[in-house]
Order: sequence, then structure tokens, then C-alpha cells
Amino acid sequence: MSPTSSRREGHQEARFHRAFRGLALIALLATVTALAVYALQGPRLRQAAIDVVRAIDAPAVSLRLESDRPVAPLTPEQIQVIPETPVSVSVSDALVTVVFETALRYDTDYEVIISDVEGATRPSRSTWRHTFTTPAGSVTYLDRGSSGQADRILEVGVAGEPPRELYQATGIDLFVPIGSTFVTVGPGPFGGSQMNLVQPVTDDVQRLVTPEETRIDTVFTPAVGTTVLFTATSLSDDGPFDRTLFRVDTAGAPRAEPVRGLDGEPLRVTKAFAVPGSDSVVAWVDDIRVVQIDLRSGLVLPLAEEAQELWGVSGGGGQVVLVDIGGSVAIDIENLEEQRLQPGTLGTRDVFEGQLHVLADGRRVQTVVVGNERGTDFTSLVVLDDGQGRSQALYRTPGDVGSIGRFVVSPNDQYVAIETTPDRSTVTEDGREVEPRPQSVTTVIIDIDSGELVRSVEGFWPVW
Repeated sequence: MSPTSSRREGHQEARFHRAFRGLALIALLATVTALAVYALQGPRLRQAAIDVVRAIDAPAVSLRLESDRPVAPLTPEQIQVIPETPVSVSVSDALVTVVFETALRYDTDYEVIISDVEGATRPSRSTWRHTFTTPAGSVTYLDRGSSGQADRILEVGVAGEPPRELYQATGIDLFVPIGSTFVTVGPGPFGGSQMNLVQPVTDDVQRLVTPEETRIDTVFTPAVGTTVLFTATSLSDDGPFDRTLFRVDTAGAPRAEPVRGLDGEPLRVTKAFAVPGSDSVVAWVDDIRVVQIDLRSGLVLPLAEEAQELWGVSGGGGQVVLVDIGGSVAIDIENLEEQRLQPGTLGTRDVFEGQLHVLADGRRVQTVVVGNERGTDFTSLVVLDDGQGRSQALYRTPGDVGSIGRFVVSPNDQYVAIETTPDRSTVTEDGREVEPRPQSVTTVIIDIDSGELVRSVEGFWPVW
């Protein structure tokens, strides 16, 4: 090898090492810069998750946000929700949990902004933003056929598309949805009632074992789980059951079992309502006592001892609303504190009270009856009571010639579905033994805040 060639190779090797050291230095500087920028930046939001279906059905649903590093404690004042919604917040290492204290609105774009999110070990801060959209509201209801026609379970949104048929069969007296299935109640082949678990997509039908020779009076479900509760009465006067409360797990053994009180005896229940966001119900027992039943433990806790009527559970589930000797009252389920509910006047007129629902914000939706100036006729209507002594009409039948039946407020207090009869002078009953209704029964859906009638459908038994 010549000396010239050796020198050339040496120069090339030296240039390679210089270039390598330069690249390594640049990479090191880039890494140090990136680490410095990362250290100076506040925590970054990696991902967020919320069950939007549960969020419109119940309060206390969580938005879980995961950071790229542990986060310092946060306060509710650092959180802005658009539209405005009260929240609480907790932090566990890199997980931030925002809890919405009230159920969210249907079909709404939400933005959650968290300001000054600080790392647990570094003082750097950042702002997080997360958006999500809640699903539109809808009601499932029953449209009974006439002259041997099939009864239909239908679903309709609060706006937009026409009703959609989910299931049909002859002899559906009542129904409740359980996930993607329905539990239906109808006449049994040998008298009394029978209960079926039906799958609308496949039309599969499973018979649930209920007490023989009984009529099922009503059926309902807790807010969560796969349990169905119903009351049954013996067909014979000397039979063992009189509005006896039963439960059956649609995901387990299909045989119904009675729900028992503290004395071990089956409970005799006229009305019962689910407590939102829980697996407990409140029930009106023996037409006098109101109790709370924990369906997991079986524990039965007394809430009121002299109830003349049970209207249900308030929006958010904090109070049970009933009537006692002193009138309408809301009782706190946790501490049993009472709040007397005096009806507001409608204009200058006093009203006669009917069904009452207390919204989460303290307002009330109520059926009332108002007499004319001569006292010769009465009009029933649904009002929105501000809780401060004033009421305004929320819905009345056209021309005041109809009548108003039961109503059901949506879980988030946004809408109310009201059963009505357009003309009470021409009422013809459908002749059913369980939950009889006029053949002309109609359900209207009202936006509570605006008073707007958003839907009207033929049928009844609305379920949100």
C-alpha cells in the first residue's frame, strides 16, 4: 500500500469519527432539549372515557381522564363544563375522575376544561380539554291493538324519525325493557297472567316461572341489573297472594321468589319505584308504610309510617315523595329530613293536587285540577311549580275537553311524557283486566324548560 493511500484512508476515518461525534452530540442535545421541554410542560391528557348512556340516566357518573404523569390534587373550581354542570373531582396518581353531580342532557355536546393541571413532582402546568356528545332521548311505549289485533311495543325519539316497532304479540298488558330484551306480561293460557322474556331481534321467547293462579298487577325494574320486580294477586279471594312483591333474575334462574320484610313475611306492595343509579327501590307497603329495599342485601329500611300515597323518587334519587296526613312531603332517603311541599297557585286560583314529581333542582312537575269560576266544571292539567308558590301550565288538553293520566319524567329531568285522553266525553275503555286504558289514549312529550310539545303518539306506558 502506498503512503498516499494510507493517508487518504486516515483522513476518511478521522472525518467519519468527527461526523459520528457530531451526530451523537446533536442527538444528545435534541434529547436534552426534549426532556427540558417535557419537564417545562404541564401534564398531558392521554385518554378519557365516560359512559354517555348512563350519564343521561343517573347522577354521579364519572368522566375518567388519564395523564402521562402523576397529577397534583385538583379542585372543582378548576373545572369548567359547557353547558354548565356541577361536578366534583378526585385525583389518584395519574388518574383524574370528574363526577357529574346531575344527569346530563340528551343530544348535547359537552366540553370539559380543566385549568392549571399541575404535575405531582414538577410545578409546570397545563390546560386539558375533552369533548363528548350524549345520545338523543327516546321513549318506549305500548300501543294496544283492537279487535284481536296484535299489541305493539314501539320506540320514538323526542324529535325526528317516526315511531319504530320493536316487538309485537297478542295480549301484551305491560312490559319493561331489560337491556336489549323485554319482559312482557299478558293473559295466561289457563287464566291469570304469564310473564315472558322476549328477544325482539330473534323473536325468542322464554317463559318466566311466576306463581300459578295469580294476576300480575304491575311490573318494573330497578335502575341497574337484570332483576325484574312485580306484584301478583291470587285469582281466588282466599288465595295466598295480595299484591305480593316478587323478584326474578332474567339472567339467572327464571323462577320468581317473594321479597320479604324484616319479619320474614312477603311484602304486600301497591306501588314501587327504582332509586336512580342504584339497585334499590322504594315501596308502598300495606298502603301505609314506605320502605327502601336493598336488592343485594335484602335489607328493608323504613322511610315513612303513615303514607296515604307514594308518588315516587325525586330527580337524582335523593328524596322519596309521598302524601301523609299533613299533605305532600319529600323525605331525604339518607337522613329522613322532611320538606313539606305546598302547591303553588295557578294565577290567582288554588289547585287540587295530584301526581307529583320533584326535579333535582327543586322545581316540581304536578298534575292539578282547577275549577271554573262557577264551580260547575273542572280542568286537569300538568303544571311546573317553581317551589316558591307559583305554578305555570306545562300541558293541558286542547280545548280542555280531555283528561290527563299518569306522567313519567325523563331520568335527567329534561322531558315529561304524559298519558292523555283527547276527549273525556267519548271515552271507551279497552276492556283489559290489567292496567285498563281508554282506546284513544295518547302520550305527549313535553320539554320541561320550554313547555314545548315535541312529540305525540298513540299509546301509553312510556318508559324512558
